[in-house]
Amino acid sequence: MVAIGPLNIRFDLLIFLLSLAVLYGIFRFLGLSSKQREAVIGTWFYGFLAWKGSAIAIGLLTTRDLSLALYATGGAWSQWIVAAVVLWFVYRLDRNLLGYWMLSGLLIWLGMTLAVPVYGTILNLSDQPIHLWSAISILLLLGTTWRWMHEPNRGNILWTVCGVSGIWLFKLYAVGQIQWWMIVIALVLFGLTVYLARPSKKAVQVSIGVLVLLAVVNAVLPEKATQSVTTEAAASGLNIGQIPPSFELQRTDGSTFDLTSLRGQRVVVNFWASWCPPCRAEMPDMAAFTKERDDVTIVAVNTTTSERDLGDAVSFVEPYEDAFTVVYDRNGQVGDAYRIQAMPTTYVLDESGVIIAKQFGAIDKNWLDAQLN
Repeated sequence: MVAIGPLNIRFDLLIFLLSLAVLYGIFRFLGLSSKQREAVIGTWFYGFLAWKGSAIAIGLLTTRDLSLALYATGGAWSQWIVAAVVLWFVYRLDRNLLGYWMLSGLLIWLGMTLAVPVYGTILNLSDQPIHLWSAISILLLLGTTWRWMHEPNRGNILWTVCGVSGIWLFKLYAVGQIQWWMIVIALVLFGLTVYLARPSKKAVQVSIGVLVLLAVVNAVLPEKATQSVTTEAAASGLNIGQIPPSFELQRTDGSTFDLTSLRGQRVVVNFWASWCPPCRAEMPDMAAFTKERDDVTIVAVNTTTSERDLGDAVSFVEPYEDAFTVVYDRNGQVGDAYRIQAMPTTYVLDESGVIIAKQFGAIDKNWLDAQLN
């Protein structure tokens, strides 16, 4: 989230809207007519509307409350709906605009990649900034797409799609989320591209050589230690890879909770307030997650100093007391230590108490599953 006065705006959505503005200027500079610019950029805007509309509909089905549904994310279902809407508009576009559409998609993807930091393991080495490596790859793909976007042909389009799938697989592999069916889809796509686009023999040889080289390097490098970073080795702080401040706070029943008591377990620390609509919207998903995962503890920290009445917080969170460890930051010291500027804010800690993910803004079950797989 980005705090703008009293408003909290999701950073990735802000980047998305800024990308559309940049694209409008680029396409105007390139000489596209107003109708052509609207066709390409409108595709993405209608995709955004499809995402938000489907998310609200799904949120209404789960929460039965419109004020909460407005902040729902929709999860995987909304993502599939967006893909279908965008592809439908692309299908109806002028073939001569396909290159511009793919360039715009890559530019938006680049902005979103930079907006959401992701860390993972490359070639059995220590954790790397996967979002930066992915951004470099997307930039290279942008360069090649720029060269052919004025005169698109089947071969160029297919090779760009293959490049996108390769970057996607690289990111999933680095963060340990790759599955066999994803590899099958990518291989089928690559085979179809080779068959239809007819690349040169040299291009195929170079591609195979690079893959073999990477496989050999991955095999000869020593395996990365599976043990998490120890508390002695990790620095204190609020960035990924650091250990956040510990705290002792009271529960609803007056007993004391100590965060260090959960060392050795994976923990989600979520800061919330009862007046915060996104906080209220994410609670059902968090509760659903805890019902399926008994290996993760969610600590829900109420920012009590921001509440008008403590009773509002207690009555709101009562249905979730069995799912979360609910504690109250009555004097605001913990919120200050964690630099809480926007709510909700969530930190995910591994067994050693080290931050492995964080999110400013509402989370959902899909996000938790992805971080704690």
